[in-house]
Amino acid sequence: MSDLERAADRAAAAVGGWLQHGRAPRDLLAHDAALRGRPAAFRAAAALLVREAVAHRRRVEFALGGSAGLAGLAPRAHGAVLVVARLLELRELPVAAGSVLLRQLGGPDGVDFGSLATAADRTAAIAEPVQRLALGRSLPDWAAQRFVATFGADADAVATALLEPPPRTIRANPLRIGDRDGLVRALAAEAVAATPARWAPFALHVAGHADLFATASWARGEFEQQDEASQLGALAVAPPPGGAVLDLCAGTGGKTLALAAALQNRGRILAVDVHERRLAALRERCRRAGVDTVRALPIDDGPLAGEVAAFARTADRVLVDAPCSGTGSWRRRPEGRWAITAADLAELTAVQDTLLDRVAPLLQPGARLVYATCSLLPEENEQRVAAALQRWPQLEPVRLAEILGGAIARPIADATGTYLSLRPDRHGCDGFFAAVLRRRRAG
Repeated sequence: MSDLERAADRAAAAVGGWLQHGRAPRDLLAHDAALRGRPAAFRAAAALLVREAVAHRRRVEFALGGSAGLAGLAPRAHGAVLVVARLLELRELPVAAGSVLLRQLGGPDGVDFGSLATAADRTAAIAEPVQRLALGRSLPDWAAQRFVATFGADADAVATALLEPPPRTIRANPLRIGDRDGLVRALAAEAVAATPARWAPFALHVAGHADLFATASWARGEFEQQDEASQLGALAVAPPPGGAVLDLCAGTGGKTLALAAALQNRGRILAVDVHERRLAALRERCRRAGVDTVRALPIDDGPLAGEVAAFARTADRVLVDAPCSGTGSWRRRPEGRWAITAADLAELTAVQDTLLDRVAPLLQPGARLVYATCSLLPEENEQRVAAALQRWPQLEPVRLAEILGGAIARPIADATGTYLSLRPDRHGCDGFFAAVLRRRRAG
């Protein structure tokens, strides 16, 4: 087997494992013993094929005659079909080569890869816009319906952008490196090329397939891997010098670390999450990044109480990076589009309301609540904020232009300049939303 065929083999195994067990395919790749010690370019090739196979699953199955024809396959064989189909499209290989490779990977005979060439025309002939978008851009029906309703004529551009591979984006850590120009030079000395991103002041896009986690810059804590949208979300929090910030859904701490850097490692940050495992990773990231102003505390999934409630009452900022559908990050986590249903979405919006209701009554006058999601859907974004403002009239929105200045905010805000509103087709980063709400002062 060539290196490309071996990469396809590992990709087929990961996609098959995902189909069978539902585990994130990137996690399966990370634990694949056959990939250990292989060159970074080889591992990147396998990861790309996995991403492509998972993201394009519905479109490819439609192109090959519908999912019914693949339904009886064993998961590994099904994964091999999806991987080979995308490899043929990406490399523009002849159909015969795909059939040979599929047999090598343990796939079935008789798959008509020739039908890939006519799929676009067949999709374009579908009159109903939701079905056309769902099959042509590999979306579940519920998401296609909402994209058409939300974006109208732009729905196809948004869905197409979510099929594209995301950039490799990192955040320079000013606590270790000073500024991103210094990080560009440090990475260049290790043969890693990086260029400044467009919107976030510490964001860099990395070219090539170098293993960033094997660099001396990483070991020195000079950067974190973080999408530009997430960095802008942290920028919208804008904590005051020496301020106190509660990060309510901290996870492994991407935004927590960005906030600590914005505070120049001063002030206080309480990072809480219901998963201790994620907080353990956050503590290690803080150590490497040179951050010692963060306390990571596990909490129960219930009303805020005790130390956390007391901290919230004195905090200058409370960040609620809420659980959501993740529609804005589907190009980075393509399995997410197949993991969420319309019923799940209704449950998520209820959780989002609950989180806002737990924080709102605790805010001190003048304090800000920053509500953020990596969703593109109004029902998780603007509609949740509007409902919260009705329930809590003591809150008022703070325009992003007021926080960042008009010149910076204008291209990344919604039409009113109020909310951070990012789309992959317009901004090149993940889809992301953030609203800043302030507790009114008396009088």
